[in-house]
Amino acid sequence: NKKKLRARTTKAFEIVEGDTFNKDALAKALESIDVAFYLIHSMGADKDFKSLDRISAENFRDACIDAGVKKIIYLGGLGVKGTASKHLLSRIETGEILSARPDNITTVWIRAGVIIGSGSASFEILKNLVHKLPVMVTPRWVNTKTQPIAVDDVLSYLEQSISLEKTGNIVVDIGADIMSFREMMASAGHTMGLKRLIIPVPVLSPRLSSYWLVFITTVPIKMATALVEGLKSETVQQNDNAALLFPTIKPMSFIDAVKQAIDENEKTA
Repeated sequence: NKKKLRARTTKAFEIVEGDTFNKDALAKALESIDVAFYLIHSMGADKDFKSLDRISAENFRDACIDAGVKKIIYLGGLGVKGTASKHLLSRIETGEILSARPDNITTVWIRAGVIIGSGSASFEILKNLVHKLPVMVTPRWVNTKTQPIAVDDVLSYLEQSISLEKTGNIVVDIGADIMSFREMMASAGHTMGLKRLIIPVPVLSPRLSSYWLVFITTVPIKMATALVEGLKSETVQQNDNAALLFPTIKPMSFIDAVKQAIDENEKTA
């Protein structure tokens, strides 16, 4: 959406609007492109998000092949099929679809957990929880493990993937230190100078939790529900390709990522 871009961006780059459900628009957007990034999901969709994700990914992959694109770089989510939520499963399926024609196009599949940065839905929920609730009664699965990562580090992996010399498809799991969501909230509170009491209980369902989140955050209900469902699934690295293929990237700590996100929020406020 051109209207969402800053003036300095539109002046510095050629902007072409595409639509993964419009094959003609896709073909136009992909003309003369060597590397295409796929950063799309249907988490907040009103319709069947699994079907939308599937069609979108298939259309994009096939259009890339037809246009002679050499590489797709996809940002998906960490997780394993056996325990993943419906939305995480759809992110995994998207990666499989984009990678399904290795003889025609190479795919670099970057998988991240919770991304910490200004504007990130996950960070906005975390920030609002910590700011507004001195005492948090939370679902017991806040003890689920994940590997949060700063948005700047995610961008570094995506950027370096452009010139990555690797034959065939590759899956790269990225993240900083392993933490529970409970540890993330406590650490974020400490970073913000706030002391918070977190009490896990067994009775809050994901749906109830998402309705509760809507009252204290600006995240839409459908997205909140999807994010909360995902909290039940452990999202940690399943391979060490990040260290092997991107040795110059050293992910910043969770605390540093939170500080940076807060600074960005204050600058744009």
